Amino acid sequence: MLPSNEVPAININASGAATIWLHVVRDAQGQVVSASTDFNVSYQFPGEIRLTGLHIHKGRAGDNGPVTINSGISGEVPSPTGRGLLNYQGQTLSSNAAGLDTVNGMLTDPSGFYVNLHTTDNPNGVIRGQLQRAEMVVLMGLMSPANENPPIPGTNASAYGSVVALATCGDTRLADCARPTSGQVIFDSVYSGFGAGESFSGFHIHDGAVGVNGPVTINTGISGGANAIPVNPAGGTLHYEVEVPVDNAAASSTLAGLFRNPAGYYINIHTLTNPGGVIRAQLRRTDKMQFPVLMSTANEVPPITGLAASAPANFTAYTIRDAEGNIAAALAFFDVNYRFPSAATFTGLHIHNGGAGENGGVTINTGLSGTNTVVTDSGQGNIYKIVNVTTAAGLATLNSLAANPEAHYINLHTTVNPNGVVRSQLMPVTTAVPAVTAVISAVSDPTLRTVAPNGLMTIFGTNFVKTSTDIGSSFNGEKLPTTFNGVQVTIGGIPAPLLIVAPTYIVAQVPQGVTLGNQAIVVKNGNGSSTTAVTVAVNRVAPALYFGPDGGVFTRTDYTLVTATSPARAGDLVWAYGTGFGAVGPALNAGDITPGDMVYNTGTVTATVGGRDARVLYSIASPGYAGLYQVLFEVPAGVTSLTGNVPVQVSMGGTIRSNSVNLQVR
Repeated sequence: MLPSNEVPAININASGAATIWLHVVRDAQGQVVSASTDFNVSYQFPGEIRLTGLHIHKGRAGDNGPVTINSGISGEVPSPTGRGLLNYQGQTLSSNAAGLDTVNGMLTDPSGFYVNLHTTDNPNGVIRGQLQRAEMVVLMGLMSPANENPPIPGTNASAYGSVVALATCGDTRLADCARPTSGQVIFDSVYSGFGAGESFSGFHIHDGAVGVNGPVTINTGISGGANAIPVNPAGGTLHYEVEVPVDNAAASSTLAGLFRNPAGYYINIHTLTNPGGVIRAQLRRTDKMQFPVLMSTANEVPPITGLAASAPANFTAYTIRDAEGNIAAALAFFDVNYRFPSAATFTGLHIHNGGAGENGGVTINTGLSGTNTVVTDSGQGNIYKIVNVTTAAGLATLNSLAANPEAHYINLHTTVNPNGVVRSQLMPVTTAVPAVTAVISAVSDPTLRTVAPNGLMTIFGTNFVKTSTDIGSSFNGEKLPTTFNGVQVTIGGIPAPLLIVAPTYIVAQVPQGVTLGNQAIVVKNGNGSSTTAVTVAVNRVAPALYFGPDGGVFTRTDYTLVTATSPARAGDLVWAYGTGFGAVGPALNAGDITPGDMVYNTGTVTATVGGRDARVLYSIASPGYAGLYQVLFEVPAGVTSLTGNVPVQVSMGGTIRSNSVNLQVR
């Protein structure tokens, strides 16, 4: 937000940064019928100001437009220092046509709207910024002195650290963005084990991989001297919201890197005793479990009568997992759009253990209480809370609801109804057991119905899992888990490592020790085991190549993709990717994430390109993955095609051939 963006421009040395959180309620047809808009604005002026307005206006850059969403600032709000933070929430009711038009417009094209701050000296607006769509990533890490370089001995300190990064790049997605145009990072840490009298002197993001000490690139502002923070020896929390200076090259690069390669960065907490860092963690991606619900008075036990109140809501948990697939830590997002007929004071918002018709104990708490309330005069608004989940009770609840979400509920409490006023189970009760319909190689060619030990397979069916999450996002271990969100798979009676678990399909790795031949596939969850008799043929090897809509998945040795606009040429060395290549040497067990410190060779592989024999240089297990293989071959001379597509096929054992996939050549 700048004075130069005003129309006409304002000549004053001032600036601001705004994060706008939009919470919407939709009808059954998906149309937005009401909304709450959170204004989180920081501002800096050269001296005292008096604020008179903070709004969303409809208008593109260079145009002045009408106010369509009001933050609620009215009268004159003094700011004696000219610096501060504003946190307001504006409401857009179903009767506000202009406001709903803006909400829908912001969702479609935010650049057609701007946020504007007004003062007594500049009543038409003093700093302004066009809105840009933000992308968000949630990262976490288990902070330990053992992760420091070198490790810090003699301390029991530890922490769960998290980073929520928001970034924009105009109308461009961050994946295609050369440099973010704005960004914010929310730091949180739940710490314990520090000694009395100690003080924190830093909490930062550093640019550096495991075992590397890198520079500070995004800083919370904690430092030594007067800015040091005394430690609570009983344990405590650190929370900072930092606007990223995107004009700083290192900060901008880190902000983009948090979305693209978070493992290349680490969070570090420093103390006066250990100014170089005392506990540290590489940042890890999280998986996401989301539960959209409609909270109702009728769901309370006993039901609340005579009150026309409800609350469309989302409970979302971003988690990291241990080597067994269990949730080790989480950030929980409560997003509750309350719709009450009149004023209310909210005193609690929690996750409880308990099925429908049961009252159970609180296990995940937002911190709302009788002394920390949310008050609404109109009865309509939104409560948005982000909560660290690190307690044993909270983690037990998350692990339970990952498998059986119907056994837990979200509840909102008020002064009038302190035991709960609107409630919902996180998911309706389901009793259906899994049903398997088909099993094929994980490359998704339906004709490939033979698999091999250590290779990947896709199992299709229904009712596999109640809560879908991506194992690969948050997993941090040397082996894939064999149980995830309450789901297990066996092939020939042997548990299979799991890669993806979704309601209608599972990607799993064929375990070693499975007898060759037709073997039964069984999927089990909290409701029971599949009973349909489905088998898959297991062979020693079953090579299969991955492909997409435009042909096979091929990269050069620098891992750039071979595409129609960047085709391969004769003499190029090209990697092809597949699964089902069988045992490797040195040996890897099923579920092992292939280490990157040595080469794991498969059996002999041959390849043809456009019907011509191709020289194969390597066939190996892909480092950093389980069940994935890659074959390096040379594109032979004389391969031509009018369309640019030539078929590639690999073989093992002389006679066992893969599917044929197209390579783009010139």
